[in-house]
Amino acid sequence: MWSSSSAIEYMTIRPKRVNAGPLFERSVLQRRRVATLTPMYDTVEHFERVVLSVTGITFREQADTWYAFMSNPRRQGKNGLPTAQSTLDTWKGIVERMKEELGDIPLSALVQDQQPVADFITKLVKDGYEAKTIKNYFGVIKMVVASAKDKSTRKPLFPVAWDNDVLLMPRVNAKKQNRPAFTDKQVSQIVERAEGQYRVLFAVLAASGLRISELLGLRIENVFDDCYRLRIIEKNYAGRQEDRLKTANAERIVELHSTAAQLLRSHIDQRTSGFVFENKMHSALCATNILKRYLHPVLLGSDDKPGVTGQKAGEHAFRRYRDGYLRTQNCPAGLLKYWLGHSRNQDMSDLYDGSVANEAYRLEMSEKMGIGFEVPLVVVPNVPSCTEETRTAAGAAAVLSARS
Repeated sequence: MWSSSSAIEYMTIRPKRVNAGPLFERSVLQRRRVATLTPMYDTVEHFERVVLSVTGITFREQADTWYAFMSNPRRQGKNGLPTAQSTLDTWKGIVERMKEELGDIPLSALVQDQQPVADFITKLVKDGYEAKTIKNYFGVIKMVVASAKDKSTRKPLFPVAWDNDVLLMPRVNAKKQNRPAFTDKQVSQIVERAEGQYRVLFAVLAASGLRISELLGLRIENVFDDCYRLRIIEKNYAGRQEDRLKTANAERIVELHSTAAQLLRSHIDQRTSGFVFENKMHSALCATNILKRYLHPVLLGSDDKPGVTGQKAGEHAFRRYRDGYLRTQNCPAGLLKYWLGHSRNQDMSDLYDGSVANEAYRLEMSEKMGIGFEVPLVVVPNVPSCTEETRTAAGAAAVLSARS
């Protein structure tokens, strides 16, 4: 059998022959081609790419392998942290749905024919899925296929050149995406109709712009300066307290207006530890229960009383309200991004901006910006009320300075 070693030996050691014209040149080119291709076909890589792919791994098997890898707590993403549990839960549902439709298809088949994925996308469109959701599904498909790699070279075993002319992916239109945001009037009505600690919770969400997971994970130990400042360092997702946040910029201190601070102070009362918002078992509240049992009934209303909006919305609508309200009040861009926990590294001016490090400035601006909605007066015994002295920025700063 002609081997790569014999071909190389033949070309390098054998004495040179006199050029006999085109026929001799063609034979030299053929020998060089054999010497080049033979080692490639004798490798494990060729076996895994060509031979194994004929009857190789299915989409279902690779999807399970990919999900197990992404769930590994030792794996670090771009932010240096393991995959968030909320992301894993979302991916889990996507993977299970895809396994029903694409599970038995060999990955090698997708290299030759992308029609099965195109049919799956068409079915999602017919089922009423939004374009952004379909994009998320397709993103997982691409990650699963790309995760099948050669063990030695770490190159993809099934490189697929995804063709939108075949897939017909729906285009994401940002203007048509469902991103509900409450108005100041709606927030006032929601806070007025809510009862107990949920009135305080909705008011603080709208006054601070916190994510619901950040507020549910907030402990009393991280509430400072007579409830004027909230230190965000952890979150609570589905009852699990996590010492991590969505992004690195989410770790911050958020100042509250005196109206919201008074409301929160009356809620905490004499407690010195535990979750700010807790259930009867002194555990963190569940965001899903809050949504279904307390927010949606207020939004949808009943036969006797019309709802505030007439349609469902998530807790994130409070955060969008705060974002929009601060913009209408001409809040400095750097401070706005800091309070909301967004990235401030878009240009050099963001890197130079040190104003957000000034605590006195942030407290003054929180009082100047206001909250934009009305809060019912709540009177709690033995709890200091919000006086005229603390309603102004200078008065609030003076009170905090005296108490420290």
